[in-house]
Amino acid sequence: MNAIEAVRLTKRFGDKVALDGVSFSAREGEILGLLGPNGAGKTTTMRILTGVLKPDSGSATIMGLDVVKEVLEARRLVGYLPEAPCLYERLTVRDNLAFYGRLYDVPEHELGRRIRELLAELGLEGRANEKAGALSKGLKQRVAIARALLHDPPVLLLDQPTSDLDPASAREVRDLVRELNRAGKTILICTHNLAEAEELCHRVAIINEGHVLAIGPPDELLKDVIMGYRVFEIRSLKPIGRYLSFLSDLEGVISVERVNEREARIKLEREEAISRVIRELTLSGCDLLEVRMLRPSLEEIYLKLVRREGVEVQ
Repeated sequence: MNAIEAVRLTKRFGDKVALDGVSFSAREGEILGLLGPNGAGKTTTMRILTGVLKPDSGSATIMGLDVVKEVLEARRLVGYLPEAPCLYERLTVRDNLAFYGRLYDVPEHELGRRIRELLAELGLEGRANEKAGALSKGLKQRVAIARALLHDPPVLLLDQPTSDLDPASAREVRDLVRELNRAGKTILICTHNLAEAEELCHRVAIINEGHVLAIGPPDELLKDVIMGYRVFEIRSLKPIGRYLSFLSDLEGVISVERVNEREARIKLEREEAISRVIRELTLSGCDLLEVRMLRPSLEEIYLKLVRREGVEVQ
């Protein structure tokens, strides 16, 4: 069963087309990343899934419940982390959670226990009686995550969960996302951090100007998106520089880059050209230790797809 499903969502704001036939799905127990430049339609999609906005056309479901026709029931199945924590800064951490727990209709006899459990799980026990406004950005983010988990939803929507966090706090949040996923949560992450998406997500959906350009595991996207070249890393037992000068003239070689004394990267028009490179290096006396093809990163795939659409990525 798909925990999240969007089918041909469209949304306009005046003359601006925010979404133009957006379709994707997230399976139960999956982490799906929603990637795209500013203005691509990511936050609009999130707001439709949470029932804050209604689509002009198309449909979306959470665990089979229509987010428009069954909005209250669908909302109860979702924990939402907005880009800004949006806490009541004059209230304590405990009081923030208690307030939102009541909004989520968590039974009063369960609310106290649930708050204590989440404070312990998120390392906030010692902060329970501190005012939210006095916390660091990383701790505020933990409180906001606890708030999203109060009603124990099966689906989490996380909008830029590590935005503006220091590296240590961002790492803690990523570790927490993994733990929540291992506990069975389906998670949709909206992020600009491509390394983070590659690290966390089972699949990614790349969106631009209201269109989904590609969706799938990064490895499969690589197969679908023809990069137009292949990059090989070559390591030698001895200094390699003297053997590189003639490679640029070989058929199929785009460029040759010396990485260090014993390593080089060679960009080829096609994979098969590496055999000629290896033969020429061997004949010239180079003691090859290792030759391996480097997989293009998610960032390269993302940039190629978005630039194909004619958008300059900042």
